[in-house]
Amino acid sequence: MKKIVFFIFIFIIAVWLGKTSFFQKKIVKTNTTVVPTIKQPVIPLAIDAMRARSYPGSEIAIEETLPSGSNYNQYIASYKSDGLKIFALLTIPKNDLSASSRLGKPKNGWPVIIFNHGYIPPEIYRTTERYIAYVDYFARNGYIVFKPDYRGNGLSEGKPEGAYYSPAYAIDDLNAISSIKKLKDVNPNKIGVWGHSMGGNITLRDLVVDTRDIKAAVIWGG
Repeated sequence: MKKIVFFIFIFIIAVWLGKTSFFQKKIVKTNTTVVPTIKQPVIPLAIDAMRARSYPGSEIAIEETLPSGSNYNQYIASYKSDGLKIFALLTIPKNDLSASSRLGKPKNGWPVIIFNHGYIPPEIYRTTERYIAYVDYFARNGYIVFKPDYRGNGLSEGKPEGAYYSPAYAIDDLNAISSIKKLKDVNPNKIGVWGHSMGGNITLRDLVVDTRDIKAAVIWGG
């Protein structure tokens, strides 16, 4: 009789343990949660989004030859940005080798200033107007000056988007830097960026996104 009671007791223990194990497995299975992967939206103004883009620029095309400055030639030029034709003012120092001049072309090419102008209503903007004295000063002192109009400004293709809530003008500027590097007689290791007001904001974005080609920068009232 004692043996029968003992075996019944063992049997009950075994069944109870089996059920407990089963329920534990069920609980573990039930409590296992799969965390879904949430795809983050691409924010165009975000630094990582702008760094992920490419800024190949293009060959610079001379659209019009303008009257020369005191010791430099100047042109209305164009380049490509995001598939758009962007106009720009371009000055190139004359290679004056006379004894009285210090503006012989440097061995490695002319240094460059990307000149970022401030806000001017896009519909009245003109490539050859405003900032004339500033561009002239840089050009007379031996710099190639490249002043992009930005998209939608003046004759440039595209819609004007402003610089504060859109990356468009910074994109045009970074493509301008890539484009000017392709120009003959440019020293690609001496490219600086100068920006006033809205152009200062664009200059700051240039620096945050990609400083590899920018060796100096000045932000005036950005």
